[in-house]
Amino acid sequence: MLQFEFLKLWRNNLTAVLFGYIGFIIVTYNVLVLVFKDAVWMEAWSGKIAILIVSVMVDIIFWLAAMQIAEDMETGMIHLMRTSRNIVQYFAGKHVLLLLIMGVISIGIMASRLSEPMLVLQFTLFTLLTTILMISAGVFFTMLVKKQNSVMVAGSVVTGLLFATLMRLLLPTWNIPAIPGNPFNYIIKGLYDLLYPFNGSYDAVSLVSLSLFTFIVYLFFITLFYWFTYKKGFRL
Repeated sequence: MLQFEFLKLWRNNLTAVLFGYIGFIIVTYNVLVLVFKDAVWMEAWSGKIAILIVSVMVDIIFWLAAMQIAEDMETGMIHLMRTSRNIVQYFAGKHVLLLLIMGVISIGIMASRLSEPMLVLQFTLFTLLTTILMISAGVFFTMLVKKQNSVMVAGSVVTGLLFATLMRLLLPTWNIPAIPGNPFNYIIKGLYDLLYPFNGSYDAVSLVSLSLFTFIVYLFFITLFYWFTYKKGFRL
């Protein structure tokens, strides 16, 4: 199933762009960290740049998770793979591939901190749990709006919420107020507190609680999608 999803990306000419972008970002980030490792500004900004990279990729994950299962604008159909006899088979390849992408990203940008294995593990796990939540959101939004053009509008709103939070992080002197209910306030704060534990507002991230919450949300949204969308879909 994972190979099938990879081939689908390849046929859509997304693979070279996506993995080329990932490789370029990882290499560029680590080169900058190594070259300017003694610079004061790099010490202050390396973590923020890492959070920016992960956040942008999480946003892309939302788009990929949602667009793959949205109704085609021309045919109005949700195409289900012929081999997907159940909902697990239908989503397994798609979602494992997205998690693999984010795993590579998170470990890659933390390569310069491999001497702190617990930090790398926590950062990667937090990133993967956040990815599962964004995949869940993509599935949920698609179930509600269905059409690809509507998914694109919803994705634009998600992007706006993400960058509103990033601006608060990167430009704290602007005193930008938080948007009530914006989930990225908590996601980005979790990443920030992991990389900057001595900033005065450190709260230990409870990965156990986050894991439990994440899997409950994921299973709930997948179940909803099964009953309200999957069973009414079209098989090729």
